[in-house]
Amino acid sequence: MFSLIIKIARASLARRGLRSLLVILMIAVSLWGLLLIEGVYEGMIEQMINNAIRSDSGHLSLFARDYRSDPDLSRQVHEVSAIKAALEQDTRVRSFAERIKQDGLAATAHASRGAVIIGMDLEKEEQHGRLAEYLQKGEFSFGKKGKGIILGFKLADTLRVRIGSKIILSAQDMHAEVASAAFRVTGILKTNNMGLDERAVFIDLNKMRKMLIVPEGVSQIAVIVHEQDQLAEVQEDLHTRFPDLDILRWDELYPALMQSKVIMDGFNMVISGMIFCVAALGIFGVILVSVLERIREFGIMLAIGTRFGLIRNIILAESFFLGLIGFVFGSLIGGANLYYFKIYGLDLSAFSDAFDEFGMDAITYAVIRPSYFLTAFVAVLLATFFSVLIPLRVLKKSNPIEAINKV
Repeated sequence: MFSLIIKIARASLARRGLRSLLVILMIAVSLWGLLLIEGVYEGMIEQMINNAIRSDSGHLSLFARDYRSDPDLSRQVHEVSAIKAALEQDTRVRSFAERIKQDGLAATAHASRGAVIIGMDLEKEEQHGRLAEYLQKGEFSFGKKGKGIILGFKLADTLRVRIGSKIILSAQDMHAEVASAAFRVTGILKTNNMGLDERAVFIDLNKMRKMLIVPEGVSQIAVIVHEQDQLAEVQEDLHTRFPDLDILRWDELYPALMQSKVIMDGFNMVISGMIFCVAALGIFGVILVSVLERIREFGIMLAIGTRFGLIRNIILAESFFLGLIGFVFGSLIGGANLYYFKIYGLDLSAFSDAFDEFGMDAITYAVIRPSYFLTAFVAVLLATFFSVLIPLRVLKKSNPIEAINKV
């Protein structure tokens, strides 16, 4: 019986080949668009999160109590040796980096601007977040004597400096006195982390200690773990071991990025709903016209004793074939496009200025998740079911004898 239903359904769709092809094409193109938008947009969000993690927060950041609300040099993490020993022994931790931060002023002969001065160990930072990959100009170095600085590209534009330019950094030291020092620009970074690109100045950690008279302690210890699934567990363990510290995840430090992920989930639901509507309307139109055209044929089948359930299954099979074929073609084309953009990226350099304003990369690498295809399949499956309800109701109410007499 099942094979009979399949044969009749295939024959019915073949008789109306052009109409069936248009519906399949409509579903496939809609699904292709859905997959492309989902994969590229989520890839964009993940790159922004990855940039924030690598350049600043890590997966976890350790701060002195209340440092985030009042970032003063007096609030330092002093248990650095114990924390480093704990992190080095933890197999879940991939890397960590210590930093000293202080708000200050960056001034040149042309302009001055408020900046965040960040003292760091470049060798550790390279192992930690591969910061050298963000280098736009110059070299990833503080020079032989450690008197070089690396700054964000937007801050460099504001100060109108280039490689080799002189910058005076001023900030309040540990004794609440203003300390100043002269540096030369050795590198310019483009991290696509707006906070760093617009305000950050990176200097040697030891120079920072000497300039601001910070003999011990650090402002932040950023930690990157091997697996994000272990993040909550690592955070809890560190809280237990160092209860006097504020230990925050990247999503607590960058809530806007987390909100973008939430918005993406809602966006996916809306797009899936649109795909459902497109597929349902397309299949509904084809099946309804098909039923009306074959009302006499179905009437004869009912008159000679064919169960309505068999006819219903034939119509359901036709709609399922339309949805399934459209889904397969859309998935193949969309999946192939996503794979290409995952490997080579989607180059949007023509809009790089606009992307820079939002901290986005001009070249976006797509992501591919099984959930994209599963959601689309469920949407198409539901569409095929609901689209045949009205045609089946029309057929159910038809009178077999009247249908036979119709010419």
